[in-house]
This record gives sequence, C-alpha cells and structure tokens, in this order.
Amino acid sequence: MARQGVPRLASDISIELDGGVPNGREWHKMKGTDAIQTFRKIGAAYCGIVLTLFTGLVLYSVAMRYLFSAPPMWGEELPKLLFVWMIFIGAAFAYYSGVNLRMTVIIDRFPTKPRRIIELIMHLLTVVMLLLILWYSVPIISLTSGTVSLATGLSEGWKFWALPIGAVLMLFNEIWRIRRILRGHVDEPVAIGKS
Repeated sequence: MARQGVPRLASDISIELDGGVPNGREWHKMKGTDAIQTFRKIGAAYCGIVLTLFTGLVLYSVAMRYLFSAPPMWGEELPKLLFVWMIFIGAAFAYYSGVNLRMTVIIDRFPTKPRRIIELIMHLLTVVMLLLILWYSVPIISLTSGTVSLATGLSEGWKFWALPIGAVLMLFNEIWRIRRILRGHVDEPVAIGKS
C-alpha cells in the first residue's frame, strides 16, 4: 500500500502532474517543500516514462526477432541504456520519496538517542560511499566517452553518466536526512519535504 502523497501507478503520476508542474515564472515563488514535491513528481514521471519506453522497446525487439526474424540492431543496447538510467535515477527518486527498502528490525529496538547516533553514522558512511562513487566515475566516463556504440551510434559514456547523476541526487537526500537527524528527528522513511 502506498503512503500518502506517493503515487503507486503510472496513471496516478499523470493525474498528479496534470496541475502540479509550475511554469518558469512560478518556480521562484514556490516554498522549498513545494519545489521538492514538484521535483519528486517530475522524478516519478521520468521513471514512469523511461519504464514505458524500456518495455515498449523490449517488446518491439522480441516481436521483430521471433515473428519476423529481423531484430533491430539496437534491440539490446538501447533498452539496456534506458534500464541503467532508470535504475540509478529511479533509486535516487525512490529515496527522495521515502519508498526505498530499509531493514529496520534491529534499529527499531534502540531508544531514540542511540538510534539517532547509529543513523547519523550510517548516513555519514553513505555520504562517503557516494563521494567515492563520484570520484571513481570521473575516470570511467573519461575512458568511455571517446568510444561509440556500433549499435546505437551513441557515446558509451552515456551508460556511465547515470551513476554520478544518481549519486549527486542521493547526496542531496543524505544531506537533508543528516540535517533532520541533527535537529532531533529519528530517520523514518519519510519523503523529503515532509517533517
């Protein structure tokens, strides 16, 4: 069951976005939480669109291969690229929305103060890991950007750009959650923008 404010289906996303995305002039008038809510809606729509494209491309490729014996040259490469982007960006937006998986069996048994200390250490370690991902993604992107995929004609670097972008989005989330813990809250899986 979905939490309040978190869409469950692609149809819920489109319903929420119909009146929810501001134009350029309205962005500066928005409060921080409103901007974050809109950012989360855009992320949910992005993931829904990429998942739909991925599914459509895979179905098309399978149909062309097995029904017409004429598979498209990009039939494996392009869905793989979309899948990588959906995973890394989607993971960041799932974390923003508070719908990521968490193992809380042990941490839920701790009193508030020790729990906050453990969660703070956990989030600081996550920040270190995300910074390492950013650091090591630079040479990977440098190495692969000069190579072009024969199937799609796209730079191989596109596969790897999802990694640092997803890491930066998760870093913003970690900063928000650390700030929340330092203000006395326990890190429950709440969406960013909600207190």
